[in-house]
Amino acid sequence: MSDAFDCVTAHVRSAFSGEPVCVHVDNAQECEIKRHHHYDDFRSKAVVERAARRTRSRLWDSMVAMGRLSDMRGDDKWRMAVVDCLTSFLRKRSEIISREFYADLEDIRSEMVAAALDTWVATEVGTPPSEVPGLMLKAAVNAAYACAKVHDNESTIGDSDVLRAQAEAPKEFTINASAVIHNANVRDPAVAEQILGESHGAKLQRFVPSHLIEAFHQDIRTGRRPSVPNRLATESMLTRTFVTGGNHYYYASDLYPTFVGLPIAAEVLGIAPSSAYRMVRAGTFPCPTTFMGRKHQVYMKALMSYLAIPDIIVHPDDVENGAAHAS
Repeated sequence: MSDAFDCVTAHVRSAFSGEPVCVHVDNAQECEIKRHHHYDDFRSKAVVERAARRTRSRLWDSMVAMGRLSDMRGDDKWRMAVVDCLTSFLRKRSEIISREFYADLEDIRSEMVAAALDTWVATEVGTPPSEVPGLMLKAAVNAAYACAKVHDNESTIGDSDVLRAQAEAPKEFTINASAVIHNANVRDPAVAEQILGESHGAKLQRFVPSHLIEAFHQDIRTGRRPSVPNRLATESMLTRTFVTGGNHYYYASDLYPTFVGLPIAAEVLGIAPSSAYRMVRAGTFPCPTTFMGRKHQVYMKALMSYLAIPDIIVHPDDVENGAAHAS
């Protein structure tokens, strides 16, 4: 049976699609260095360099840098490639921890992957690229031990997401999206997913004109906007994929602009614009920025991540049901 490590490897291999891997500019055709390996050979080379315990590795520094740039584009290919290359050092350790504490190996490896990805996000600002892989490995091992030693506080992802959504609702907000669903088991992942979508729609109804939401959904349903790829939909989503005849799921952030200007981002973060520009020059601004023309822009997904706003995947039907119920 495949576990989290296997899923990461399969995901990365699919993302690179059998093409030569270029860690310099992400396009072998445009790279001045003409010799490029396919992913499996590239992965082996990365593992060997990491195992050599060099103080710094240009290959790993380039992988981390490419991962940061890919994150800004909304592409997780290189971030997951870093995780996949690190799993070679975690496989044996996960097996030892599983045997020592009689813990489920699949659970341990899932926690390792989650911890590594959390560390990737946490080290986005202020951490040298050369230190990122080591910190990800350390966090993964610590998470594995924590998972193995604790058996009494388990909960499903769906439950925790529902609780998080409820906790984030404003105190004066009295509409509970679960009220739309009657006589249903909230622990069912499909139901929990539906509640999340309706809760999101109920909140949007307060701040976004309904005609804008409806127009956005119409674009999704008619194919004028790309839907979330099937590989990103969970098993519970696939059971509801054809609610409206197609996979119309989308990220909550897809409704917002891809980039916002630095002054707007600074205002949201409670930073004076002048201080924001100084922080960008010093490399201490909380979110990665990019130049567009003569203006600094901040990637919306990065801003949401820093503010701990979950970028959930929702279905238009659920969002519209929640908005209608709230109105």
